[in-house]
Amino acid sequence: MPHILRLCLALSACFSLAGPAAADSLSDRRAAKDAAQSAEVEIACGKIDKENCAIVVPEINAKTVPVGVRLKPLESKGSVESVNGLCEGDVQIAVVQFDVLVQRAAKPDCAGKVVTLGSPLYPYQGFMVVREETGESKFGELVSHLKPGAVLRVAAGGSGSGGEATLRAILANTPEWKQIIDIQPDGSATALNKLRDRELDAFFVMDGPQSPLLQEVRETVDPKTRKRVYKFVDLRPSDRLLALQFNARPLYATATLESGWFSAIKSISTPAVIAIRDDYYRAQPGLSGKIRQAAEDALPSIAAKAGARPSWAEDFSRR
Repeated sequence: MPHILRLCLALSACFSLAGPAAADSLSDRRAAKDAAQSAEVEIACGKIDKENCAIVVPEINAKTVPVGVRLKPLESKGSVESVNGLCEGDVQIAVVQFDVLVQRAAKPDCAGKVVTLGSPLYPYQGFMVVREETGESKFGELVSHLKPGAVLRVAAGGSGSGGEATLRAILANTPEWKQIIDIQPDGSATALNKLRDRELDAFFVMDGPQSPLLQEVRETVDPKTRKRVYKFVDLRPSDRLLALQFNARPLYATATLESGWFSAIKSISTPAVIAIRDDYYRAQPGLSGKIRQAAEDALPSIAAKAGARPSWAEDFSRR
């Protein structure tokens, strides 16, 4: 009997150990196998909750994972840091603001190191925010109505932000504005509070059409009057900016932010693009090709989820 009892206990232990395996599934096993066989590639994409990380990367992954490539989001402070990382070799691929890429790639330490991969993904649009009671409807009017000796205090998303880079490009191509606009180093939350308290005159940001930040701007109302606290003013690009190109592709276009019965608020726009180090592209042609094709296949879904109008990419087609 003792031998039989020990045998039963041993068998019982074996069955107990085998128990968890019964909870496994073929789907789980195949998913684990696919993950193990996939080539994982880090992709710098800004804040995790922004369009680049939250929309672009997942949509491309849905196409690349089945062919053995998985993009791993790498959070950054924004396009400026992402492009700097590419130039210095800290990352091989990124989703960035096109004009930021062009400005940085023109500098000697980055020239020839970074190229774009595939078509534009969705539009960044420039939103110049002022207080609702501001009488002017155009940014140029804000400047021209300044008192002699006064400056216009404009926050642009913090030092190194895409908004700051675009605003500086606007000022570089509008020299008469440079000396009377003081760019403040405030991020969005601080800038909106300062704008409400009249410590700033305007806040400029480059963002996607359906950004939560923009919804906040549109929906913030005064608790007493129930009227909007903020509004957008017109900041359409000059002819000089519209003429700028990179690899035969326009750098800027004009976007409609809000349409009214008799007028529309228009502003500057530049696309989000995939940027890749040229040496990595040449060393990994197969992998780069898979990412490029996946991005092309995902374009309609990316644009729709980012809130872009169906024909937006025509503004940035090659000429």
